[in-house]
Order: sequence, then structure tokens, then C-alpha cells
Amino acid sequence: IINSYDTNNLRSASYLVPKYIKDSMRLWSISSTLIIIGYNFNINSSFPSIAIELKNKKNIQILFWVLMTINFQAILMYNHIVIGLQLITIFSKYIAILNIFSILFFARLWAKEDNKTYRKYTLILYVTITYIALISAFLRFNLILPTISLFAGYFIGKGNFKYLFTYRIIPFIIILSIYTHFFKAFQSNRSNFYSVIFGDKPSYNNDKENENTGTGFLERSANLEQLTSAVRLVNQNGFYNGRASEPLLAAVIPRFLWPEKPIIALGAWYAMEINGIHLAKGAIANNSINLTIPGELYLDFGWWGVVIGSFLLGAFFPLLWNATQFYTSENNLTGIIFGGYILILSIAGFGGDLQIVITLMSLYFTLYLIKKLVKSA
Repeated sequence: IINSYDTNNLRSASYLVPKYIKDSMRLWSISSTLIIIGYNFNINSSFPSIAIELKNKKNIQILFWVLMTINFQAILMYNHIVIGLQLITIFSKYIAILNIFSILFFARLWAKEDNKTYRKYTLILYVTITYIALISAFLRFNLILPTISLFAGYFIGKGNFKYLFTYRIIPFIIILSIYTHFFKAFQSNRSNFYSVIFGDKPSYNNDKENENTGTGFLERSANLEQLTSAVRLVNQNGFYNGRASEPLLAAVIPRFLWPEKPIIALGAWYAMEINGIHLAKGAIANNSINLTIPGELYLDFGWWGVVIGSFLLGAFFPLLWNATQFYTSENNLTGIIFGGYILILSIAGFGGDLQIVITLMSLYFTLYLIKKLVKSA
């Protein structure tokens, strides 16, 4: 981002506020450090376990075919063909997590047992879910998630760091290189990534336009511009004293209890706040900018909010992570899926907003309830 600013080629960082770069880097560094300190302070604490062992090979086979049925329905729905599984849309967020991290589950089984059947399940799921992302995903990161899940599961299943330095890592490097190469082009073709790669619907007139459109992988993964905007808003309007996070109170109420509950879209609100835009009644925002957790804490409550909030957030994550019992068994279906989700969030740097806490808790309670039902059955 800084390099883009220095070369007057800001692209997506058009809302970067240069004079607040140092403040924003300090904000991000302090928040990240306090999250780590909070995690280590509470490292041995845990919520009740949500681990469910799936040891019976017949049940593992059933899981595979259930997932394939769901994925087949997703492909049909994208092509406007519905065969009666409307529940998929209601639980789409949970199903997406199950889909992606079931790859990790099967890949870990494959690597641990060197089982050809599990290898077949893993690769079929991987290809299917990647294809679904190509034809339907809106976020570019969703395209690489199946690959990360596959290789993370495989190398965790091998159980030895040395395997990262063998030929097995080469396919991952190749796929990641292809992904980063097409990353800029994906920005302008979010409704159909398939067309970017195979050229069904060309979006660029020439190579020069292709090169200069969109943002690169590392540039897009930075959070600096969002943070500088948060600092600018505070200097301009003062602290928001909870107004930015207020919609999260509604997120706690399940939608089946409140069918008319408004969509929680903090990113859309933040994009409008940065640009000073106010939507007309009935209008819908078409842009979203992540607040980031330190940005949201600072915007609402200042430095005390960043210090206390970051520490508490760090102390919160061992409760979830230890409840997964991620490394106890390769047959731990629910623990591996939820643990894989937490790992991906960690790699992503928790760059979204505090809504992730609500999502994690709702997913945890769902899995805990499922475990209770399984034990009583």
C-alpha cells in the first residue's frame, strides 16, 4: 500500500489517508500483540468439547455422499434449477464451512491412513467445491480456500514438518502461483471467475488494461487503508461510543425468532461512512469495506477500547480452540471442521470486524447441540 502511494498508483487504496499511516501501523501492531498476550494468558481454558468422532467407515462414506448431494444441488441452483432442497439456502453459511473444511477432514484421513478411498473422496470434493467457487463465489479468497484446506489437512495428517520440504508441496505452490497471477483480473469479474480463466466473456480490451485493473494479492490483503480511514473519522467526528458496533446487538437474536431482522452489514455502513454517503430509503449499498477489529475498537472506544478489546478477544480464542480438540484424532469430524475455520481466520488476521465473534459463538453452540443430540441418540 505504501509503495502504491509513493508511486501515485493507489487503485483500490483510494481511501488511504497518508498522514495517518504511522498511527494506523501502531494501532494494528498494538492490537495484534495484545491478542497474542490475551491468548497466552488464557491458553489452557476451554469451553465444553464439541468433538464428535466419526470412526465407522460406513458413516464416513455417508458423509461424503451427503456432501456431494449438497454440492450437486448448489450447482443446479446456480443454473436456476431447484430440486427441493431449499434448506440449503437457509443454512448456507454453515454448509459453506462444512463443505470447505470437510476437505481438510478427508485429506487428514487420507494422509494419516494412506487410504486410496479417502484420497478419492478428498480430490472429488476438492474439485467440486473449487468449481462451485469458480461459477458462484463473489469473494476472491473463496477460490483458494479449498486448496488451503486440502494441503493443510494433508500435511497435518502426515504429522511431520519435514513433508513440507518434499515434492508434495509443489502442487500447492503451482496452484497458489496461478491464483496470484489471476488475482487482479478476478476483481473485475466477481460474478463469474470462470470467464477470467477460460475467456468465455472477455473483460479487457488489451493486456495493458488487464495489468492496470484491480489490485494484487499482497496489496489486497493489507488493512492499512481501512485503519487510516478509521483514524480520520475519529479525528473528524470524535469517538463513536458504540454506534459502529451497535448492529451486533441485533445479530445475537436468531433470525427464526426475528424473521424481519435487518441484514447486519457493518462493511457497507463503513464504506458509506468513509465516503460521506447516506443511502436513500430503500436503496442498497453495493460496496463493502471491512472495519478490521482494531479499527472498529478504536472507532468506537479509542485506545482503551483497543487495549481491553484486543486482550479479551485473544483470551476468548483458546476457549474455542481447545474445545475443538483438533489434534486428538483424525476422526474428529466436528473438531476438525471448526478448528480449520478458526485456523483460517487466524491466517486471515481477523481483518473483518467483531461480527466474527457472533458467527463463531453461533457455530460453536450449534456443534455443541449436535454433540449432545448424538450422545443422547
